[in-house]
Amino acid sequence: MDPVRAGALAQPVDVAAQLVRGDAPDPSAGKSEAERIITQEGVKLITGTYASPLGIAISAESERQGVIHWETIASADVITKRGYKHVFQVGPAASRYGTAALDFTREELAKRLDKKPEDLRIALLWENRAFGAAVGAGARARAKELGIKLIYDEGYDQFMTDMTPLVQKLKDAKPDVLIAISFINDTILLHRKAKELDLYVPAVIGVSAGHSVPDLKDSLGAAVNGIFVSDLPVLVNPKALRPEVQAAAEEFNARYEKIQHRVPAGHAVASFAALWPLFKDVLPRAKSMDPEDVRAAALSMDLPDGSLINGSGLKFSNFDLPQDPKDAGQNIRSAIGVWQWQSLGARQVYPANLATNDVAMVPLPEWSKR
Repeated sequence: MDPVRAGALAQPVDVAAQLVRGDAPDPSAGKSEAERIITQEGVKLITGTYASPLGIAISAESERQGVIHWETIASADVITKRGYKHVFQVGPAASRYGTAALDFTREELAKRLDKKPEDLRIALLWENRAFGAAVGAGARARAKELGIKLIYDEGYDQFMTDMTPLVQKLKDAKPDVLIAISFINDTILLHRKAKELDLYVPAVIGVSAGHSVPDLKDSLGAAVNGIFVSDLPVLVNPKALRPEVQAAAEEFNARYEKIQHRVPAGHAVASFAALWPLFKDVLPRAKSMDPEDVRAAALSMDLPDGSLINGSGLKFSNFDLPQDPKDAGQNIRSAIGVWQWQSLGARQVYPANLATNDVAMVPLPEWSKR
């Protein structure tokens, strides 16, 4: 959580000189820390937070205090569905991760598995907190719309230490495609137990979180190759970006690699993609750092797709979505897609306009050949 402190100034300010950092390990601490930095440090805008439980709690406190909350990554659908006026979610809502996984399965995996989409055996495994439940709901709803039946659909406690019962159930279900929503520790446990019990699934789609971080590659080695990830876009096709955005993407990637010694993951790209228009477009347009002026500037944004380095545009809902009139602050032009672990790296493969690589390794080889 990185709050921005600024007074009610008529001109854009040197924000870099007025940053206040807050750290919180859980939602309760997040609420308290947000209250502290607002009341004691005088912040007018809070940005972060990464995890949905933190984002839900901190954005609620920001709204209560009348302060802008600019969410970079946390994606639980509820964040923008509480009738709040000062909360902006730049990345896609969690349910869209599930939708993207189903669309990718229908459009790309079915033909490679030589089956009609409605004949595919799809298993849905999800951690039962805010993120997993929301993604699962999105996948479930999209499957129903597409006439695709889920032959397995189960939530679990992400802190469980023995994946044997879940893996055995999956093995008995014999899925063609496994969609798994998990965090890093349970992701590693899942794949290790799958190998141990010889659970073979022709195609695996992880959903962001544990499947998207370098720790998975470090733990699984070459066995990570071939796994798909429904996620925030990573390094996208430059042709999908506006010319000036291509230059920003190249600069960001170069600086990130120089410091971190690896290419940025989707969460890192999304963080920059969310903050870049805040400092480049929104705050300069605001009459002052007063929350109402910043809100007005944010709602005036109408940036087309390709305006952010991950392929997103920027336009926020404002209680005007026909299907959800209570939704406000959702970026309805946020990009989402699917990338694949190839040669131990993240390669964007879907949708076509963002893709840098072709889909590979479908069906997956047997465990003994990975």
